[in-house]
Amino acid sequence: MVRIGRVGGTMDDSARLREQLSALGRATRQFGRARSTAEVYRHALEAIAVVSGAPRASILLFDPDGVLRFKAWSGLSDGYRAAVEGHTPWSPGQPDPEPILTTDVALDHSLGKYQPIILAEGIRALAFFPLVTGGGTVGKFMVYRNEPHHHGNLEVELMQALAALTAFALDRQRAVDALEMERRLFVGGPTVVFKWRNAPGWPVEYVSPNVEQVFGVTPLDLTTGRVPYASLIHPEDLTRVADEVAQHTRDQRTWFEQEYRLKRSGDGTWRWIYDFTVPVRAGDVVTHYQGYVLDQTERRAATDALNQRQRLESLGVLAGGVAHDFNNLLQGVMGNVALAQEVLPQDTEAAGYLQDAATAATRASDLTRQLLAYSGRGMVVPETLDLAALVAECVRMLGSSLTARAVLQVDLPARLPPVRGDATQLRQVALNLLTNAADALQGAPGTITVAVALEDLQVPLVQAALDATPLPAGRYLVLRVRDTGAGMDAATRSRIFEPFFSTKGAGRGLGLSAVLGIARAHRGGVRVVSGQGKGTEFAFYLPVNTSTPPVARAEPASTVGAHAHKKLGLAVLVVDDDEGVRQFARRSLELAGCTVAMAQDAEEGLRLMEAALPDVLVLDLTMPGMGGQEALRRVQERWPSLPVVVCSGYTAEALPSVVSAGTRFLHKPYPPAVLVDTVQAAAGKD
Repeated sequence: MVRIGRVGGTMDDSARLREQLSALGRATRQFGRARSTAEVYRHALEAIAVVSGAPRASILLFDPDGVLRFKAWSGLSDGYRAAVEGHTPWSPGQPDPEPILTTDVALDHSLGKYQPIILAEGIRALAFFPLVTGGGTVGKFMVYRNEPHHHGNLEVELMQALAALTAFALDRQRAVDALEMERRLFVGGPTVVFKWRNAPGWPVEYVSPNVEQVFGVTPLDLTTGRVPYASLIHPEDLTRVADEVAQHTRDQRTWFEQEYRLKRSGDGTWRWIYDFTVPVRAGDVVTHYQGYVLDQTERRAATDALNQRQRLESLGVLAGGVAHDFNNLLQGVMGNVALAQEVLPQDTEAAGYLQDAATAATRASDLTRQLLAYSGRGMVVPETLDLAALVAECVRMLGSSLTARAVLQVDLPARLPPVRGDATQLRQVALNLLTNAADALQGAPGTITVAVALEDLQVPLVQAALDATPLPAGRYLVLRVRDTGAGMDAATRSRIFEPFFSTKGAGRGLGLSAVLGIARAHRGGVRVVSGQGKGTEFAFYLPVNTSTPPVARAEPASTVGAHAHKKLGLAVLVVDDDEGVRQFARRSLELAGCTVAMAQDAEEGLRLMEAALPDVLVLDLTMPGMGGQEALRRVQERWPSLPVVVCSGYTAEALPSVVSAGTRFLHKPYPPAVLVDTVQAAAGKD
């Protein structure tokens, strides 16, 4: 029970002093046990009441904005606090100001506008006691009395002592709160704080509690040495890390950074960490290292995925560009070989050489088609297809080679909805996936499962390739090819769609990259599920009801040299940026009785047409400058009835939006007869 002394009471001075000193001692003990500033306020107000004997008191502190505000009080009205808050004769940080004592508020006109407010609250005597820390004044005690009061020296000294104790307690509690806030930042975050001794194995002297959450090992395990820190570092990284620490120490670095793998206890996974370390020195000797360790496994994986995606995109652009330029070269080689075959008798020795050259050029053309398929820019000739029937045809084609090594399980139901696609490219997909499944068994007994099914994707599907965007929700026919082979690890899975990557001893490594490109060109996708010892499943998705307008495509001529006997009598303009292609086209058409003009770019071609309009325009779609598609648009606006033959090694994605009904398409490289037949068809002289 706290007893409050009364001014002029009968309590003898010695008993009163003992009570005041007892209150100071009790406050000191309570301040030491306080766990919050609220507890310090409460104990301080209790002590003020006993030491001062005043019925009312308050504690005010400077806020960060420099305004003095009430933090705790007893016996004061809301209106009074609102009226006087912020008033103080002292400034924040002022060193050791003297107390201000008002014996009678009614006689102290220095209070100015606050005098009537204080009197209306029933206060007749005031005492201001500053709260001072090492940084200066942080606030004040206010003691209020209902009657005039003379403040004796002993009372003032005791109140100053209590103010000093309270200021120390508040300063200490603020520091504790700040440290606790900083601690929570570490404990609740991903960064683990370490302090290692500079000794073999880096013994841990301190580690923040969140180490268990992040790395699965307790602080006690590390600080007692039950789990040496060095034992957690990946064996392949340990020597490098030790050498780097030693070198940085010799170089007297004030801080250094490292990346290495650390084992997570419990699941045994290796986590990539970033370690920012500060050497702690005693003189010139490094005694400890203080480190901030951050698990960056996910961020590193995301960065690697982004780099891989950009690399594959760059490879796609490179593959498409190389294939396009190579196609132009092959056009010149194959075309001129074909022309030479036409003028040479078939029974000469040179004819055999030319046939070998034509065969090699055809194989090179197949390679460029695979590169274009990978880049998603290969020529697609869409038609309505029964995917299950197409896959069944491929299974029959490979039947003996598949069943010789595996049990074949086939689920190819009838009456599935049709898809729009390029039959040749989709056969390539099916044959590639089936062959890979057979190879994955490595001659051992196993099972290959082939199925086509209709699936409704409710949410976007994450694809297998890092450079592939998620497949949108919708209806798809899905070709699944599953094997019970050895499967693939994560490192292999991450590279299988790279061009020229292969796990086989032989082969170009273009099969799966072409599958991915064909999926892109058909607005579909690819997904793979595989694990070591768990086999592999590839799923190839084709959208249902895709309406890609077909483009007229020239079919290969069946009779070599037949065009040389034609006398078409047409005026043809050939626009192509490649000199070899232009000359080949000129020779081929002139042999068929055409008059040929040539232009090396779209601008020159348009100028020639303004001067003299040809009967047929042969236009390359991929050229520098204006470009073939823009030139085609202008031609169709200016001369809508002019027959046009467009040529490219790419799929012209914008072609359906600009092509007219009479436009013909030639895929490079093409033989002379196909060029002549296509020009003839475009001119309507079939």
